Amino acid sequence: MSTLRSLSLGIGAVLCVGSATLLSPATDATAAARVTAAATDFERAPPAVDAIHITSLGQQTGGNALLALTYSKGQDLPTQIPFNVGDTTVQLQQDPGNAQRYSALIPFDFDGFVREQEQRQALAQSQATVPSFSSREFLGEATVQFLDPSALRQQIAAGTPILVPGPVLPWPAALVRPERSLMITHPGVVDDPSRTFDACTGTGNPNGAWTFNRMMTNMANTPMTGVNPSDFVENWLRTWGTSTSINTFPVNQRAQVITQVLNTWPRLSNGKLDLGNASARLLAVSNRLDLRGNSAYGGGNAGELRFVFGLLRRSGTSCTTLPFTVILEYAPVINGCPAVRNYAQRWGNLGTLALGSASYNAALQALTDPVIAANASPRKPNGSAINQIRTNEFLQNPWELREFKIVQGSPLLKIVPAAQTPHHSHNNTALLAHYINNQAPQILAGTYLLPLSYAIPPNPPQPFQTGSVINPSPQQVWNGPGAGNNPRNRFSLNTCDACHGRETQTTSFLHVAPRAIGAQAALSRFLIGNGTLAAPTTYTIPDPVSGTPRTYGDLLRRQADLAALQSSACLSGGLLHEATSSPLLATH
Repeated sequence: MSTLRSLSLGIGAVLCVGSATLLSPATDATAAARVTAAATDFERAPPAVDAIHITSLGQQTGGNALLALTYSKGQDLPTQIPFNVGDTTVQLQQDPGNAQRYSALIPFDFDGFVREQEQRQALAQSQATVPSFSSREFLGEATVQFLDPSALRQQIAAGTPILVPGPVLPWPAALVRPERSLMITHPGVVDDPSRTFDACTGTGNPNGAWTFNRMMTNMANTPMTGVNPSDFVENWLRTWGTSTSINTFPVNQRAQVITQVLNTWPRLSNGKLDLGNASARLLAVSNRLDLRGNSAYGGGNAGELRFVFGLLRRSGTSCTTLPFTVILEYAPVINGCPAVRNYAQRWGNLGTLALGSASYNAALQALTDPVIAANASPRKPNGSAINQIRTNEFLQNPWELREFKIVQGSPLLKIVPAAQTPHHSHNNTALLAHYINNQAPQILAGTYLLPLSYAIPPNPPQPFQTGSVINPSPQQVWNGPGAGNNPRNRFSLNTCDACHGRETQTTSFLHVAPRAIGAQAALSRFLIGNGTLAAPTTYTIPDPVSGTPRTYGDLLRRQADLAALQSSACLSGGLLHEATSSPLLATH
């Protein structure tokens, strides 16, 4: 049996409904405000869909189709929902006779949709399968499903509503080479002498495109902020030198960061840090298009582009690799279905080039330059496209992760609450169990965002989200008395520490490990399973609380996601898939 690297995503039970009704737009100010709020929320957490119908209106161009979405009950929906079709926004209108059903006239490529189903049919006949995931958990290989092309043509010609179940979406996918298009660690790239610099050997270009120097200089953006890049970096490193509090929780000083990193970093004659001789070695370039938003219910985005560096301790001309990684996580300024899919195709096309070759490195730089450039995102602080910087540091016990952002009102990096992770004092408490069980549907759907504070009514809220994340030995998982098995696992997996620890059996705390010059960074089993970077697979472990078998393989999931994304079309199957797709709100 052949295996097709795609992604199978269902939409749950499909309910048969009648023809949809097109309604006039809502006009009152309250409804308009709710529509705006819904568009913002739905890009991150789209409403659950029970059924999709598409009906041909017989026209060749323009609004040639009626799209009808039947949403699940129990959701707070406005009477009008903005919905993006390619580069055009239409308004889904609520049917007054069925509050769950919304419809709009849209342009739709019926011929392309039929071709997609014909090719799915051919794959099914060849016994091809697709890997199926729920969030980041592997469910197994699924058979390829399709709509019968002959029946589909008849429905299109007759103008009868076509029920489109989720398993026939998205479109079966192109081949993706993960070592070239998803997680690039090849020494020919990360040690490219024209684009990187290694302070330990003194080789390379100190101002190369993928150097720590270039990225932090662009992030500081002196012409806009007046902040010297060396001061920008030193101010950031000195945050480990003093204790502070975030969301009322203490964040203790980590003196070893000052002693082993800052105090050994070479300085210029004026006393400032020498960023051209930075104590940072590039470990990996990571394409995280899988973290994109939903383009149907908002502007959409292209997820993140990440650069992973390992920090070094310097002593004269010698260097020591430290258990300290820094991840620069950028948001490409790319929005809308056509632009995002074009960007995905460019990443996929890297698979046709030899890793580390002049043509490959030039093509990769053409993808990365616009993202890391100064003023890449003029509306964000410092004009930088940086979303956040995350650090994993084990210079002293316990292992600690921190998150930093450039916040409005200051051009400097500030420590902020760590995403999706409570303070460790809440582990194994009734408060955490209440949150997990109360938010179980959202946790399982991947649409929750951890709040700064939380309460069990009628008690007042108490600080909940942590400032820094510590992972003591033995490693922890997140649990609470009576917490549901699956939501507990999903919640714990999305935290910063459990994902880097016991929930995934990542004993080294790192998914990308520091490396020696000329070597390739080792990757965790959570990323590559029992396979390799070039051929990732899965691995199965017992749930650390319930013992339920859990199967992971994140690069296989990302491979399937990129393959489907770059192959799908904005005006046929890709559009319908987007209507049911929830973004992955994971930090790692």
